[in-house]
Amino acid sequence: MAGNIQSAIAKLKHKDVRQRRRAVRILFDSDAYESVEAFSVFLEDDDIWFRNKAIEAYRRWAPQHAPHLLESLAEQGQLDGQRCVATVLETIYDSKFAAQLSRLLLKSEDDVVIRRAVHQLISSNEFTDVELTAFQSSKDHVVRAYATAVNDDPVELLNSLEDQHPEVRRQAASTLLLLELKNEQNKTLQHSIENDDALWKFAVPIALEQARPNLAELMNAKGNNQRRFLVDLLKQVVREADDPRLRTLIDGNCTSIVARWLVGRNDVKSDELRYELLFDERVDSIDKSRLLERLLHRQGEDEIQELAGKLLSESTDELILSAAQNLYTA
Repeated sequence: MAGNIQSAIAKLKHKDVRQRRRAVRILFDSDAYESVEAFSVFLEDDDIWFRNKAIEAYRRWAPQHAPHLLESLAEQGQLDGQRCVATVLETIYDSKFAAQLSRLLLKSEDDVVIRRAVHQLISSNEFTDVELTAFQSSKDHVVRAYATAVNDDPVELLNSLEDQHPEVRRQAASTLLLLELKNEQNKTLQHSIENDDALWKFAVPIALEQARPNLAELMNAKGNNQRRFLVDLLKQVVREADDPRLRTLIDGNCTSIVARWLVGRNDVKSDELRYELLFDERVDSIDKSRLLERLLHRQGEDEIQELAGKLLSESTDELILSAAQNLYTA
């Protein structure tokens, strides 16, 4: 087997193109990683088939068996070579060497190559402050977004909320929502989110997951326009009726959202919360009637009869009175 591989490597320089092609196939079929350096003769071949095979050999074998070849490939400045190196950066075990290659690729004229290089530097925490500053002011929004994702400076992040691209704004907001901000900084963040629909839809789930103090403000920011989105989100995240986040929303006048989350729930905790909301003047009659309509299957329970009787004696709203009457059997 070893003899066959050495013979195939030697035939990579054969004058007969058919012999060269056959040698290439043998080496790839044998997964002959030791042949990778021999493929360098094809990097500038006139035949694109051989050039592609050389790049494929480098991509397949060089990261683990001949990483020095990647450095020379990156330095050559050929786009195919740069793309090859860029695609294998994450497979290189030595983060320092991967960073060295990434810096060579930053000189590329190809956006995808540069993005991969920047991502490698940032994900491996090998970037310098000077490089991060340059990334933050890049003309490429993807590079700016990568840089924003690792920035923890509130002032710079607040400035990024004004970026022309939504992905950069989302990255800035996601970090800011997790930071302890000064009062004025919080106001700036809140204002930016409320005036950017895409950013608002991104920020609300984070605020809900993290139980942020500004949760109710964010949920109230869009009025009734996004009520369906908010109720669906609440159903995905909140499982129990005694979840503190529900209390935060009730205290923040988001009673309608909580009432709609509650519709159809029949456990003890939900019953207690339902009772509270049915007698909360901030909850409108439509939401209250929906809560009552979904209790018809429990009409025979004493607690439900007591609830319906209390509403009939205390409420003056016709919609609520009608729903309560449908429940009441006495």
